[in-house]
Amino acid sequence: MSQKSASSKQKPTKIVLKNGLEVRLVPSRKSPVVSVQMWVKTGSADERRPEEGISHFIEHLLFKGTAKYGVGEIARTVEASGGELNAWTSFDQTVFYVNISREFQEVGLDVIADMMGSPLFDPKEIDAEREVVLEEIKRTNDSPSRKGSRLLFSSIYKKHPYRLPVIGRPEVIKKVSPAILKRYFKERYSPKNMTLVIAGDFETAAMATLVRARFGALKATAVRKVARAKEPKAVAKAPRVYYDRAEVKEMQLHFSWPIPSVKHEDVAALETLAMVLGQGDASRIVRRLRVESDVVNSAGAGCFTSRDPGFFTVTAHLNAKRLEEVLPLLIEEIVGLLERPISGEEIERAIVNIESSELYGLETADGLARKIGSLTTLLGDPSEMDRYLARVRKFSSEQAVKIAKKYLTPDKLSVVCMAPLESDEKQQKTQLQAAAKAFGKRWKAAKVGKVPKKKKSASRPAWTARPDGEIEIETRTLKSGLRVIARIARSTPVVSARLGFLGGSRLEPANQDGLTELLSRAWITGTSEFSETDLNSKIEGFAAGLGAFGGRHTAGVSGQVLSEYEEQLIPLFFEAAFKPAISSEAVEREKAMMLEGLRTREDRPAQIGSRLFMESLFEGHPYARDPMGTVQTIPTLSKAALDDFHHRIVRPKDGVFVLTGNADIDAWCEALNHIPMSQPKGEGFKKVALSSTLKADVFRFHELKKEQTHIMVGWRGLTLTDPNRYALQVAQAVLAGQGGRLFIELRDKKSLAYSVGPMSMDGVDSGYFGAFIGCAPEKGETAIAMMRSEIEKLATTPIPKIELDRAVRYLIGSHDLGLQKASAVSSSLLFNEIYGIPGDEIFQYAERIRAVRAEDVQALIARIIKAPSVTVAVGPSAPWKS
Repeated sequence: MSQKSASSKQKPTKIVLKNGLEVRLVPSRKSPVVSVQMWVKTGSADERRPEEGISHFIEHLLFKGTAKYGVGEIARTVEASGGELNAWTSFDQTVFYVNISREFQEVGLDVIADMMGSPLFDPKEIDAEREVVLEEIKRTNDSPSRKGSRLLFSSIYKKHPYRLPVIGRPEVIKKVSPAILKRYFKERYSPKNMTLVIAGDFETAAMATLVRARFGALKATAVRKVARAKEPKAVAKAPRVYYDRAEVKEMQLHFSWPIPSVKHEDVAALETLAMVLGQGDASRIVRRLRVESDVVNSAGAGCFTSRDPGFFTVTAHLNAKRLEEVLPLLIEEIVGLLERPISGEEIERAIVNIESSELYGLETADGLARKIGSLTTLLGDPSEMDRYLARVRKFSSEQAVKIAKKYLTPDKLSVVCMAPLESDEKQQKTQLQAAAKAFGKRWKAAKVGKVPKKKKSASRPAWTARPDGEIEIETRTLKSGLRVIARIARSTPVVSARLGFLGGSRLEPANQDGLTELLSRAWITGTSEFSETDLNSKIEGFAAGLGAFGGRHTAGVSGQVLSEYEEQLIPLFFEAAFKPAISSEAVEREKAMMLEGLRTREDRPAQIGSRLFMESLFEGHPYARDPMGTVQTIPTLSKAALDDFHHRIVRPKDGVFVLTGNADIDAWCEALNHIPMSQPKGEGFKKVALSSTLKADVFRFHELKKEQTHIMVGWRGLTLTDPNRYALQVAQAVLAGQGGRLFIELRDKKSLAYSVGPMSMDGVDSGYFGAFIGCAPEKGETAIAMMRSEIEKLATTPIPKIELDRAVRYLIGSHDLGLQKASAVSSSLLFNEIYGIPGDEIFQYAERIRAVRAEDVQALIARIIKAPSVTVAVGPSAPWKS
């Protein structure tokens, strides 16, 4: 795989319209999908004071009506054509996108053109959307990761606008006038300041004609130039420590240094250094702090690179009580970049992963368009990626030392820590300051170890996409009884493999809750031939992914690799799947991590709500158990119990192996036939009877100090094989999406929430159906009443044909968009086959959905909601009267 060769296959055609709009067209025949993306070169860093947050506010408002489309009609139009649309705002750009079938590509073009050319900015709609954005701000205030990110950026940047959150401040959103919003739009949303990127299945000449017709009419306006404040040159001669406490359960720790903007020639070396240091289980920091020492919940390293200078950061999430243990290990690994220079093997692993990530990103039209859009708006030219990769390939141990010496110096270090409220601030500040000082001494005293000589990177064959034509599914049954399903596609370089068995938490013995979760964590931690460290190094050495999964009904192993490395993954995949050598150390480490997960669960209100909901709806059934385990059961789980559970679940006759993408089915089957397999004795998977129907509605409340209340309302639903499951999906689609009833009624019209939607699960024994919302506590009672009302309407009034058609196309489009990735296809094939659903049913999905009638949906929902319901709320106060 010559990455240069691979990327050159996707070279976009550049067009500049008379109004100044830059267009990049990137044809790709992989899937019958087109992604239309408008990259506006303006973000929160381009705002005046006090207008912080209006870039993000305008992103919302462009969905609220144009000259051609009324409120809600943009989403309904796209979703009625089977597409998806959304947008995001960052420091440097705002991006609007539509992903849609090539059959309806003109819908995507028309919608984006009208949003850019004629938004209404209706004062009434502006006021309604203020409430939605304020709810989104509350949502981010409840997020520990967002809190930590805000502290990090505000500590590193003192003058530059990157110090301010993109989402803005409530006081600005409450007061900003329509005139200011219109002025900003006119000054920054000019065709001269935009790049239109279209990727997917189209003819370049025909698409260029469509683009000129729709976007050529956009009015060119003068672009207001922005002079962003620059950071003062560092004058400090010692590290700086920034510390804050928040309503969180997990400490976040960062060691950060300033680095240049994304255009600087050192960025390739800095990002390669970050990958070696802290990306992947084989990286230095993850291996030392998470795998070997078990002192953090997670750790890593990375670079924030953007239009203006960024930063290099080493991060750890941990139990605050372990801070004193973590700090010296973190320092040792950073200083180790000098004392133990990076090896040739580490460099080659990083190069392979960086190159491979480019090809993994080409699996979808959306991913391809995002890549081109980012390169164009930040670097000016997509071909810059070739120059970037050339620098990555030249990276050496000697250069790693030079880059570390140049940037990771004590005088430029910022230590940033967000701690739980109950932490001892004085003690922890003292520990952090001492650690920063110790780092300075260690760094200055460090003697550079022997630097390995640069080895020439192995040459890799180029991969060229080939049209698939008609793709067929091949099935085989091996002597062991294991079923094999393959869907080979040559239009992708990716191979996806999944091996699954009936099992999961439903089969866990009494008082062993969490056993499936523990197995999924510990399964790929060693084999008879490789230790965990060696296995991680091997897998990441050819940019593959190998992991285990476990849920309520299944457990198994999944892998992903580029086809050129397929031969290397095959033996490791089956060795790990069938002959794992799980060590007692790995078991104890993962048990500790599971207990940490339970301890920090209060940082995740939605997770608490989900547990209360399942516990109440399925009382007495295995679904009611916590799949993560409990503080009582986790400590009792043993290596012997895990080995026994693995042996019990891995029953060939209950298993399925699925292969998709650019794979060699004969090579995989040959390897499978050489693995001795026996059918374990004892009882396998069987259905578990549900307890009697709930006798009355259930209300559960969990008090949590958050700005929002998370609410779930639902009923028991359907099984995985119920013939009515397609009707239930249509019902859900009527409620879902930006054009769905819940979004329009509760968000667009009433401004109750930022996040609202339907929810459902189909299980082997039963399922659930309902709705969720995250809103201010005082809005909770209204939100519950309205969610119930919208669901009840489905039971009392037939869905109008126009709405039914939208729901059907929305489902079919979402399904097809989701199957662009080989891993998505393999997952669908695997679980269908395991649950007794014909594997190829995923390719008959459109036919099944189109057969659903309005009366089918009405009758089904009437039957479901006739039973008692469960309502759960997690937040500062109960949203109902006692």
